[in-house]
Amino acid sequence: MEEIPEIKVEEYYYAKKVMHLVKEFLLKQERLNLVAGTNSSPIATRAAETLVKFGYVTFENIQTLTEVKNDRRSIKLIITLKKTSDFQKIYDQNKEEIKKKEQEREQREKEKTKNGK
Repeated sequence: MEEIPEIKVEEYYYAKKVMHLVKEFLLKQERLNLVAGTNSSPIATRAAETLVKFGYVTFENIQTLTEVKNDRRSIKLIITLKKTSDFQKIYDQNKEEIKKKEQEREQREKEKTKNGK
């Protein structure tokens, strides 16, 4: 069985950051595991659900894992995501939209400074 690369989601991450990491990672991979502890599980879940909603990925597997170390339990959520056949198309469209919005913002800033003088 092939080993699936993983991104460890930290509790101080934002869902947007996780989404960005997943998309950049999946440019070169077909699937990955989001691994989250108790406090970061809501962040990983929100990011994964949003990526599924936008059509970047599908859920391949969701599991929980309980590890006992020194009589203490550690619970992990592992979400396996697989990129869709439309991943690259959606990714490119989104990048183009971001570029367009940045250009519009720069144009507004230029107009502000031009009109302010």
